[in-house]
Amino acid sequence: MQMKTENSIEQAFWLTMANVFLPPMHPEVFVVSRNWLADDLQEMCDALGLDLLPDLKQLRRNLAGLASHEILLVDYSHLFLQPPAPASLNLSRYVDGGINGPCMDALENAYRRAGVTQSERMRDLPDHGAMQMETLAFLLGEDFQEAADFARLCLVGALPRLAQTVDEESPNSPYAPLSRIAAGAITRFTQEAHPSASQKKRRHDVSVGVWRHCKSCDQPFAREKEIQIMTRALAQAGLPATHLERCPDCRDAVSGFFKRSLT
Repeated sequence: MQMKTENSIEQAFWLTMANVFLPPMHPEVFVVSRNWLADDLQEMCDALGLDLLPDLKQLRRNLAGLASHEILLVDYSHLFLQPPAPASLNLSRYVDGGINGPCMDALENAYRRAGVTQSERMRDLPDHGAMQMETLAFLLGEDFQEAADFARLCLVGALPRLAQTVDEESPNSPYAPLSRIAAGAITRFTQEAHPSASQKKRRHDVSVGVWRHCKSCDQPFAREKEIQIMTRALAQAGLPATHLERCPDCRDAVSGFFKRSLT
């Protein structure tokens, strides 16, 4: 039972990181990120035995320095979207030196084996960091060794290089410590075997791994705690939260990243 809970926490961590590296298009993303993201990540890092406190402290400082949702969106666009973008979330570039190399082929094969496909309404290359991180979260719910093998295709080699690039370009951006947090967490998958020794340091916390199921398709799509945080943030802003009852793929206004079954 504890192993299942630990895997659920790790799934939640990588799903959170996947969402972090998607474009922050909606104002509620800014509200949740500035007010609760660092605490949420620290809770999961503590549960997983990840010692990333300096990066989490910097994340709090950098998020506190953001005055508005627009500033966060401009920051993301400058780093990752607006050419010539100094950093790339198409992570195979950090492994192969360009796109359409062996790393991209390996990722596409891995997605086919896992039954993961990209949403028609969210178009990007298969090596996008958010796509890889969400796939990693999905595979952690299936088999740890498969997840570790997938992580070593690209994430293990690429995330430290991404972190270095973002840190050099924009150290005051929240994406600098976020990239380092992702790079620090991925090191757990550099080992061939399941790291049972590190599991002994983990905190047993069932609440971290509780998932909200979509009202329409009944698939798990976000942690219950995250939904509650976003609901409070929207209520404080005088905005409705009924759309949070459904997964992104079942909403008309918000596009999800994947179409795939978790069962």
